[in-house]
Amino acid sequence: MDPKISVILPAFNAEKYLSDAVDSILSQSYTDFELLIINDGSSDSTKDIILGYNDKRIRYIENERNLGLIETLNKGILLSKGKYIARMDADDICDLSRFEIQIDFMEKNTEYIICSSSRKEFTENISQYHLSMLPVDNISIRIHSVFSTPFTHPAVMFRSDIIKENNLFFEKDFKYAEDYQLWIKILQYGKGYNFKLPLLYYRNTPNSQTNVGASQIEDRKKTISNIQQLALKQHNIVLNQKELDFIYILSLSEKIRNIDFEIFPVEFIISFFKKLYAELEVSYPGNKFNIECVLGKRYLKILLFNVKRLPFTFLLKLALSKLTFFGIYELIDEKTRN
Repeated sequence: MDPKISVILPAFNAEKYLSDAVDSILSQSYTDFELLIINDGSSDSTKDIILGYNDKRIRYIENERNLGLIETLNKGILLSKGKYIARMDADDICDLSRFEIQIDFMEKNTEYIICSSSRKEFTENISQYHLSMLPVDNISIRIHSVFSTPFTHPAVMFRSDIIKENNLFFEKDFKYAEDYQLWIKILQYGKGYNFKLPLLYYRNTPNSQTNVGASQIEDRKKTISNIQQLALKQHNIVLNQKELDFIYILSLSEKIRNIDFEIFPVEFIISFFKKLYAELEVSYPGNKFNIECVLGKRYLKILLFNVKRLPFTFLLKLALSKLTFFGIYELIDEKTRN
């Protein structure tokens, strides 16, 4: 009988943290899974570490050459046997109840095709982490996807049949943001959900895909912008180039901290948010609260990150704005969950 879950774990020169990742999978409270560990041409002791495990749930796969993350992930999807596919990275650590929580939700809510969770980001000391929250409900996830990826990639679980029947694979043209693009496509076929409870310890390393991608600034900007346009298209929202440049800035905290107010003056920022709010109201009638929370958080960040640089009139408008209020609400809500 096929397992309920197929866990795809690519490993390339992963000897330093691989055991922590594998142990957190094998120790899950939910046990009906297969663990596909795909060795992507490692030159260190990755293979020896994997073969050192004696657990029938592990399927060891070795690429004849280094294929890279995208091809390796797609290979894992094609080889998977489970009703659900779960992702895991070789340097992260799962909460031991992760699969039990996710499978229970997915089995009881068939209209949902993908779920993930918030995450605890750490560097070396797992007890010293930053709690990174994501939108929980389906509507907020879809609105959030206009700005950035709505899921924690190594914490996702999705329905295998939806992926395979619709040929929804990771694409090379979206390297370093291949997950973001795939989630946008998946959400065309059903609902998404994020657990408030962080189900993953996400390790920040210099070699992580996010950090590697960030080193290719212009290529990454082009890739992210293309995905954002795909998300906007699904919401029937059309933006001009200047507005597209600004929505890219809103996807990155470091960009928000350094907004060029000569290029993006106060009047432009206010009109931009009004336009986006109005367009999203058309897409999601009766969901003003969700729209205000997602937009408000970014609206508020402009204020908080640039308070010393903004004119008083803009600060006053921000202070009186409903968007600011709901942004504060969401930020406070995050703090109370920490």
